[in-house]
Amino acid sequence: MEFKKYLESEQKKDVKSTLEKIPKSHADLVRDYEIVFQPSNTLEGDDRHIGLIDEKNKRITIASPWNYGREYTLLHEIGHAVWKFILNSKKKSEWKDLLKKERKKNKKNLTQDDEEIFCMTYAQIHAKNKIEKYNNKTLMDFVSNI
Repeated sequence: MEFKKYLESEQKKDVKSTLEKIPKSHADLVRDYEIVFQPSNTLEGDDRHIGLIDEKNKRITIASPWNYGREYTLLHEIGHAVWKFILNSKKKSEWKDLLKKERKKNKKNLTQDDEEIFCMTYAQIHAKNKIEKYNNKTLMDFVSNI
């Protein structure tokens, strides 16, 4: 088997394994999406992002950042779909209220917007390799119940 084909088959296994970790309703949101892996630290043509979900073209693009695992980045992008398609306005309002309280306790680590922190928390819950900065029990408990 060619090395490139081997890597692609391993990536498919990794995606399948990741989707099996999350609630079925969440995995179903992206089940028929194409997952594209890129070799750079950031996305091609976009040096500010490491992942992107494109609902219109049903594609998730993931870079290879040195400081985030690909699984974490994939889960973060799935978190955007959960935010958009599963969280209703009441749940988003609850999240914003909860996050406001948590930001008072932790101004240093919770600087991103509400949706981004939701997605990082979503990834934190499901990823094998965690990022300590997003290890917030209160936020994780909320997202775990979605």
